[in-house]
Parts: sequence; structure tokens; C-alpha cells
Amino acid sequence: MHVKIITITLFILSLFGSNESVHASAILDQTFLFEASADDSIPQDFMAIMPWIKSNPQQSKVSLAGGDYWMASAFVVSSDEGRWSVNVKNAIIESVDYWIIGEDGSKQYFHSGYYAPYEFLFDYARKVELKKNTNYWLVTRINSRYYSSQPKLQVQSYEQHRLSSDLSAMFVVLCMGALASIAFYNLLIYASIKDKAFLYYGFYVLTYAIGWALTFHIPAHLFGFHGLQLHHLFFIGLPIFNILFYKHFLQLPELSPKLWQLSKYLMWACIIALPASIYLISYTAIIASILIMLWIALAITCGNVCLLKGFYPARYFIVAFTCLLLPAVLILPGNMGLTPDFFDNAELATLIGGTADALLLSLALANKIRMLSDEKERYIETLDIAWKNARVDVLTATANRFAFDEFMRQDQPIGPTANSECYLVLITIEGLSQVNKKVGLGEGDKLICFVAKQLDKLINKRSQKSIYRVGVNDFVLFIDKDDIAEIELTTTQIEAQFSQEGFTDASLHVGRCLNTEVLNNHEWLRNADQNLYANKSVKRRQLYAQRLSRTLDLES
Repeated sequence: MHVKIITITLFILSLFGSNESVHASAILDQTFLFEASADDSIPQDFMAIMPWIKSNPQQSKVSLAGGDYWMASAFVVSSDEGRWSVNVKNAIIESVDYWIIGEDGSKQYFHSGYYAPYEFLFDYARKVELKKNTNYWLVTRINSRYYSSQPKLQVQSYEQHRLSSDLSAMFVVLCMGALASIAFYNLLIYASIKDKAFLYYGFYVLTYAIGWALTFHIPAHLFGFHGLQLHHLFFIGLPIFNILFYKHFLQLPELSPKLWQLSKYLMWACIIALPASIYLISYTAIIASILIMLWIALAITCGNVCLLKGFYPARYFIVAFTCLLLPAVLILPGNMGLTPDFFDNAELATLIGGTADALLLSLALANKIRMLSDEKERYIETLDIAWKNARVDVLTATANRFAFDEFMRQDQPIGPTANSECYLVLITIEGLSQVNKKVGLGEGDKLICFVAKQLDKLINKRSQKSIYRVGVNDFVLFIDKDDIAEIELTTTQIEAQFSQEGFTDASLHVGRCLNTEVLNNHEWLRNADQNLYANKSVKRRQLYAQRLSRTLDLES
């Protein structure tokens, strides 16, 4: 079991290994490279291959803008395995012809390429029969309108190549599935919350997935679809959707208008370059590589600037693009012919890095959703506090006139058919202006707070509804019919304490109205007010009679 695990691990590592590790069982000599012409033909004799090679001017590399080339290398296999594979490693080659010529007089020919049937997933390898310790020439003719990187000859045991091909296919399928899931998930999120960051991110990931699906020939495998001119169309489109994504995600126009302006210039450059994928197909890989390098550098710069300005979800954005940057730094210069290829399976490494980028950007969007949710909760809490404060009287901490009006606009049990009898009690402080004039506004406020406190004690004891301060010196209570006597007693006691509290010029008056005696809320308040003034007139006549009686007694 452990041996199998170690073997699989070694093969996984070999996916990104050097040519030496791949060719451990087949010793290849120097690879000769030279241009091919239309009427060229390969010698059929083993000993004639080397003179034929030397008769042609050698080249160090192919032109990435495409062309027709011969590649030849002598090799010998050092194991007893009869089945082997020959391959030209490159993402895109339109036509590949293999000739294997042995010193024993054996000759084998195979055709492969972009438009040919595939023996292995995602590459142009062909199965061959080779003998141990026999010298062979592997001569290959390649023709393509562009090359994504420098082609490399490979001879590998059939089983080893099949396993590595299957492992590569597994990674490709996993990455494709992850990208498709991320894309459709974010598009569904957009359909729900209408945040354009999710819309453009969904299109960005979908474009990325389609571009790599074409690169790994998935449409060709599944549907026989070959569209070489479309391969880089999607890669050139990547920066367009990503720039629109990070415009909304990073809030770039607000946080850094200059970087947003640069991003717009790059986006328009990509839009203008889109037709190059079709009309300048030989140069489209180079154009796409330049635009992608500029985009990644600009995106990381935007993320760092926004993070420094306090937009913390940008940290996920930076890490995500770092995952994309690391393989891009190694691969894109090779795609432009500036540097040699540093390792095999560069496309698969970039796909895995891009998938990690997509996953991390999804975390960034999820973090943004969490932040928006937290902000929403804080906003609701703030709004709730403001809603409560708007209904509370600052001086007495009782409900204010706004809260009273709101309560009265609601449906209340009114009229003779009401299932419960309730009094609206209106209480007013008379003489408040005299208190303010004699001892100041502060003492007048104390008087108001004293009355509110005493009424609040009554309300809390009876578990009734709130007390409302509806005017400078007016209060409203709603109480059950059976409690009206206690209200009248309490107001009498409060008024009796005025003199003890130093408010000798103040008095308290009460008006009331029963809900079953009126037809609507407006009439309920109006009748209570009329009752208050009627009681106030009666009380004034009584006070006048008492004062007149005391005066007559003094005179007599």
C-alpha cells in the first residue's frame, strides 16, 4: 500500500518535473531543430539521418508566431518494456508527424496533432514498439500557426505516460469542475442580491474555464470541435471581466481614481485586441501574454493600494492574484520567447494556480458578503435605536407626542361594541409658566419630571400602557375603566405634594373619556380634552369659592 502511495506521489511530482526525470528510461541525445519546406522528405535509412540533419541550417528555437519545423533526436531505451510513447510536448500544434527509424532497419510512422484523433488525453503522444538497447532516430515534423511555448521531444514508457496523462486529466477535470461551480454559484448570488461584483466575477471565472477547456482540447475530445482562433479570445477577455469585477469589489473609483483610470485603459486595450485572436492568430499568444502580465501587475497594485486605504477584504484579493502571479512569472515570459521554459506541464500549473485564484477570490467575495451583513446588522441596530429615540421625550424619558400620534393612528377598540373598556386620561399642569417666571426654567423642568415620575410609578404598578408627554405640560395615559378611581386619587396626591416640593403656583387637572362613548380616535381625544376643561372650570370655581369664604371669615 505504501509503495503504491509513493509511486503515485512520484508521478504527481513528475507532472511538474524536468525532462531528465521524465526520460529516465529512455536516453535522448541532443535535439536538432531546423525549418522544413513543402517538398522536404525524410531519409528512410538510419545512417542517412545524420548527414541529412547536417545539411540543414540548425536553429536554437522555433518561432512562437508559427512555422514548419523538423525536430530530430537519437535515443536508446534501457529497459525491456516493449510499449513506449513518443510525444512533442506543447499545448497547441496543428500537425505532428512522427518517424521512428531503428538501426535494425525498423521503421514506424504516426500522425497526430490538433485535428487528429487522440490516443492520450490532452497531448499528441502516440504508442510505439521499441526494443531494448537498439539505437533509434525520432524525427518529427511539426506545423502550426503559432506555438504556446518551445516544443520538446519526449520518449516515455507507455504505462508511465498513460498514468501521468491520466493524473493530468484528473487535475484538469477537477479544476474545470471547480471553476464551473464557482462561476455559476456567483451568477446565482448576483441573481439574488444584484451586486455587480458577483456578476462580473462569475463571467470572469466562466471565461477562464472556457479558455482552459479549449487549451486542453476538451471540446475536441467531447464534441469534435476545433476552433484554434477562439483559444486566446477568452484569455484576452479575462482582464476585461476581472477589471470590471475589481472595480466594484475594491470600490476602486472611490479609493483610487488614478488606478481606475489605468485599469480602464488596459480594459479598452483588451477589447481592441480581441479581434487579434482571429485575424492575427500567429501573434495572438504573444499579445495575450503581454496583456495578462500587465493585468496581473495592475490588479495586485490595486489590491495593495485599497488594502492600505483600509479596505480589508482586499487581502484575499492580493493572495488570490499572488497564486496567479507565481506560475505566470515563470510561464508568460517563456510564452513570449523571452526565457526558456522552466518546467514541463506549464499549462497545467497555470490552470491550478488560476483555480486557486478563483477559490481565494470567492473567499474575498464571501468576506464581502459577511461585511455587508455586519454593516446591515449595525445599520438595523442604529436604526432601531434612532427609532426608539425618536419616540422618547428627552426631558422625562416618557413616550413623546410622535409616539402618541403613531399609537392613535393604529386600530384601537373604539365604539359601543368594543370588547374592553378603556379610558384616555389627559393630565395637564397649570401654573407652569408662573413657576418658570418666579424660580426659573430649571425648576419648571423639575416640576414636569416630578409629575412624570409619579405617573410612571402608577403605570408600572398597574402594568398599563405607556405614559405619553403630548405637550409642554400635558400627559396622556390609557387605563382600564376599573382603575380610573386610582388615577384620580393619585393626581390628587401629586397635587398635594406640589407645595412640599416648592411648586405653590402649580396645580394638576384631569380629563377623561371612555372608548365605548365615542366612534373614533379623534373624538376620543377631543372629548377627553373637553372633559379636562370642564373639570378645570369646576375646580377654579371651587377654589374661588374657598378663597372668598376665607376672606369673609377674616373680615367678620
